[in-house]
Amino acid sequence: MFHILRQNNADLLREIDRLKKILPANSKTLTDELTPYYAWAVEKCDDLYQKVMQNLRDIDLRQRDILSDILSETQTVTREFRLFNQRWVSPILRTRPSDRLCLKILRWLHASSPSTEQIPVALSDEEFSIFPIKPSIYFMPSSAQHGLLYLPLFFHEYGHLLYSCHELEMDDLTRDFQTTISDLLEPNVQRNDLQAQHEETKRVTIVETWYAWIQEIFCDAVGFSIGGPAFLRAFSMYLRMDGRQAFEVPVNKLAHCSHPVTFLRVRLLADRVRRMGDNAEADKLEGEWEKIAQTMGIIEDYFRYYEEIFLPELQQTIDDMLVESSPQMFSNEQDSPVGLLNRAWKKFDADSDAYPDWEARVIEDFLKADLRVM
Repeated sequence: MFHILRQNNADLLREIDRLKKILPANSKTLTDELTPYYAWAVEKCDDLYQKVMQNLRDIDLRQRDILSDILSETQTVTREFRLFNQRWVSPILRTRPSDRLCLKILRWLHASSPSTEQIPVALSDEEFSIFPIKPSIYFMPSSAQHGLLYLPLFFHEYGHLLYSCHELEMDDLTRDFQTTISDLLEPNVQRNDLQAQHEETKRVTIVETWYAWIQEIFCDAVGFSIGGPAFLRAFSMYLRMDGRQAFEVPVNKLAHCSHPVTFLRVRLLADRVRRMGDNAEADKLEGEWEKIAQTMGIIEDYFRYYEEIFLPELQQTIDDMLVESSPQMFSNEQDSPVGLLNRAWKKFDADSDAYPDWEARVIEDFLKADLRVM
């Protein structure tokens, strides 16, 4: 057993040592915005190295009474290294000068809240998502990273980080909402037959499904709260051509689905926009989706996973979550990143042919400017 443990730890040591050489070799190409993340990665690599070295020292003691402890430590550090090697290293190895645009927005975004200002950020290439832990990796499709129009979708992903930073309070609010919808779905007449059992099972499933759904709806609200109309335009444009699945999901696939039906998210966003007093913007958002739904012959049905009677309590819960997490509120000042992103969408809507040249110029100016948090 000592031989097996020595082999695995020696192999781990070689792998980690290789990374300790690779990471500094790539440091010369890093943008300033990625430096805090790089510093974290180097420290993490050193920590893993020291853990393996300690395992090897313990193995050399040849004490059988600590054998199980060494095995456990070796398994733990192996898992840590594999995750680090698989996910956390790649943002450094793939870095390129064009990352500055996204990273500058993300650093500004993290600096906007005391709960996130010390969390390093990194960028990688996949569908929009986030690792909402410390440090945070944001994912964006490669082509979208080079322009302004879809950067507001980062604000939704940032919402997941805010939820994580305030998880205890957010989960309390979520559970309260789940209790509310459970009560709202309670039948008026209690029966004791197979149909009643089926309905009760469905009610429990709906309540459980809302644990994930309310977080997505909260993140949509964060996106709008920070980005204003630019978030609405980016959200709608990016998702409205996803096909039938964006408008309807079969009832057998709704149970424990990670995201609400996108059309429902649009409805809830539009309601939030109206509650903020902008009926025209809400009508525009909802109207585009309704036209597509009508053309496709969609009949809107959420199979009791959403009912209109949920709406007041749902929006109140989201309001309470926004108060708890305190994201930066929308400001359309010309020299702010949010102001820039809203100008970009206005320019695109007004003259899409002239937009690319305009975008290139303003990105160049933006990268030269110093940013301040409102």
